[in-house]
Amino acid sequence: MAKVVLHIGAHKTATSYLQGAFHRNRDMLERAGLYYPHIGPNNAHHALAAPWLDIRDIPDSFYGARGPEGLWQDLVVTYAARPGTLFLTAENFTRCFPAKVDMGELAERLSVFKEVQIVYTMRRQVDLVPSVWAQISKMNHMPSIWAFMRIVFDERRAKGVPIDHGMVYQDLLTGFAPEQIHLMDYASFARHPDGVVGMFLDLLEVDVAAATLVPPSRKEANISPDPLALFVAGGVTGDATRPPPAELVGYLSEALDRICGRPRTVLARHEYRKLRERFRHGNQTLAAQVQPVQPGFTFDEGSEPEELVFRDNLDDRAWMEIAQAVYHMPRQEKSGLRRILP
Repeated sequence: MAKVVLHIGAHKTATSYLQGAFHRNRDMLERAGLYYPHIGPNNAHHALAAPWLDIRDIPDSFYGARGPEGLWQDLVVTYAARPGTLFLTAENFTRCFPAKVDMGELAERLSVFKEVQIVYTMRRQVDLVPSVWAQISKMNHMPSIWAFMRIVFDERRAKGVPIDHGMVYQDLLTGFAPEQIHLMDYASFARHPDGVVGMFLDLLEVDVAAATLVPPSRKEANISPDPLALFVAGGVTGDATRPPPAELVGYLSEALDRICGRPRTVLARHEYRKLRERFRHGNQTLAAQVQPVQPGFTFDEGSEPEELVFRDNLDDRAWMEIAQAVYHMPRQEKSGLRRILP
């Protein structure tokens, strides 16, 4: 009977890159005893959360006459009796607004498998929050950064993404035993010689070298653009109803490299420091709580880089230099931007 490992994010922790890599190489992985099913309509398994969530980018017609329950029935029939490991990954299982998954019901659905493991990746909030804001701005519209941060502090979420890792863990405990939950530190991916793919191949005990896997395309990897460049691009276009053109964001990212350098963040200085202070104790408490069942686990919150550039470092002089940079954009780079640029 198969073991099932369900990776539930969090959002913006290299999830899309991991999903793209495993989807592209699922035949090779299956030969090594790891099943990565193609459920569709994307590289991940977001549709499995449909019994609890309204997944806007998946139409009802996708599920057919049996609805979302049919996906779960097929999953059990196809994989529960097989030897090996079934790997599922969908970060929407941790979404907290406007609805969330019932972890007790999820545990009941997974109980038909021989062994169940839930994997959750923690990312420090001062990086997670800007990345979520950038993703929303890139895909839909640009939310007011000021209103966005008010919700972050008041409700501990970035849109529908929880940023309180302890809250996620306590929610998981309503359905799963501590021994079934495995936490990972996002910062550890950078220390692993094979990155996020190598980390998960090790965790899943798959005898496949990460270097032999075909990497996902840049589009599949869903890499977020520079959040501060996005913010500046929104200021240039003055249009919060649609994402700024990618060409403009890329050009402004290069311009900001010259104007103010890196590292930089779309957060204001007081927001950055308030985020660190607000969640530091909870992060440390959670790490200590899981160590009895996951010996050696730590969460690296890092330190504030000495030369970090904040949103409020963009003074009048910086905005003047940005305006000059946009005005002098090469003609070929202005292609497609005529509606907003001279």
